[in-house]
Amino acid sequence: MQFRFVIILLLIVYIFSGYVYENTITTSPNHSMNLQKEIYIDESEVQVFKRNSVNDISVVEKKIKVWMIEVKYDDNNLDNIRNKLISNGYKLKNDKLNTIISIGPFTALSHAKQESDKLNKILGIDNKISSFIF
Repeated sequence: MQFRFVIILLLIVYIFSGYVYENTITTSPNHSMNLQKEIYIDESEVQVFKRNSVNDISVVEKKIKVWMIEVKYDDNNLDNIRNKLISNGYKLKNDKLNTIISIGPFTALSHAKQESDKLNKILGIDNKISSFIF
């Protein structure tokens, strides 16, 4: 029993000896107690539940441009096109009024072009890329 106590005591002394040694040798001003003075708290982040009137709130309008791939269809080839796209993992949005299947949105034009080329070359589906801003 005393042997275990001696081993645990030596292990604790070994673990904390580096910390004690560094504190006795270095007398630099970067002591851990001085680090607490450098903490800065932003008051606007602390007051998250403060209510402002509607007149004080400013709306910053940011417009984002995205690209969609549009595939025209008619009643004869709708099932064929839909089956090809779904079997290749595309999520479709069908606009029955304009007879367009749209794929996307893509945030990068290069990504939309890659997908459009893949549809043309591999699946043989004619399409066009259109953009819109929201």
